[in-house]
Amino acid sequence: MNEIIKFFTEASIAELIPIGASIIIVSVIFVVWASVIERDPMRSRVKAMTTHRDQIRARQRHTQVGGKTRRPFQQKSLFSRVAADLRRARGAQAAKSRFTLAQAGWRSNEALGVYVMVRTISPLVWVVGALILTYTVPAIAEKSQLMKLGVFVLCTVAGFKAPDYVLGRIAKSRQTKLERGLPDALDLMVVCTEAGLGLDSAFDRVAGEIVESHPELSDELTLTSVELNILPQRQEALTNFLNRTGVSAIESVVSTLSQTERYGTPLSQSFRVLASDFRDQRMLKAEEKAARLPATLTIPMVLFIMPCLFGVLLGPAIIQSMAAF
Repeated sequence: MNEIIKFFTEASIAELIPIGASIIIVSVIFVVWASVIERDPMRSRVKAMTTHRDQIRARQRHTQVGGKTRRPFQQKSLFSRVAADLRRARGAQAAKSRFTLAQAGWRSNEALGVYVMVRTISPLVWVVGALILTYTVPAIAEKSQLMKLGVFVLCTVAGFKAPDYVLGRIAKSRQTKLERGLPDALDLMVVCTEAGLGLDSAFDRVAGEIVESHPELSDELTLTSVELNILPQRQEALTNFLNRTGVSAIESVVSTLSQTERYGTPLSQSFRVLASDFRDQRMLKAEEKAARLPATLTIPMVLFIMPCLFGVLLGPAIIQSMAAF
């Protein structure tokens, strides 16, 4: 114990900063984890249902006067209105985060809690990292106070934006993979529907066939097939499929399937038209990239190839000229 006290009394600021930062990070992680993660979801669900039932009964007792129903006049304070607005904004932000997480491939119930915890801890981690670098790296410690303040501000902004940026990049990459594998899946659906399979069976069979080549699309098709068998309306399952992916090509597929179910168009014909259109779009994108290639190679050619070429061509002439004079 005396050695510990002696260490803290004789330690320098550069030695105490990492220890304090570690303690703060661990404390914040524990607090956020304890507040976000539900330890007993069944108990919390039963408690919420009981509270909701008691509120409904209390509302009915207060609103029933003399056999007539009336609305009690409630005057909300400024703080109540602000709190209600904050709750609505938080609910909208949570719904948006759930959609983004689903598009990135994370659909579990704990995904939102982990994401909120990461967003809460990220600014603190970045600021603590900037603090450690400021007092431990000599090149940064010698800078002016204004430069150090700018580093802290940049790290704080990066801490707030980094989780959203990383999540958006992951979702975008997954959407690209889904869009890339959709034409192949539609070709297989044409074969399945022409063989007599229904929509849910075709989704299930195609998901099993493309699990190696396009695992992301296989996962989405499997989940959609399960929802088509469980949900009372197919449109709800197709809408969930679109919301989970957020791909414009899948929006066209969902719209076409909805019109097919409404007007009785054969599934095989609809899938054949969609597959042809998507293959044409993919070919046009490839041609567009090929047309941009010369302009893209201009800068590397000027910077790296042309100097070497001039050196090879003009080098001997320059050497001979220098030797002659």
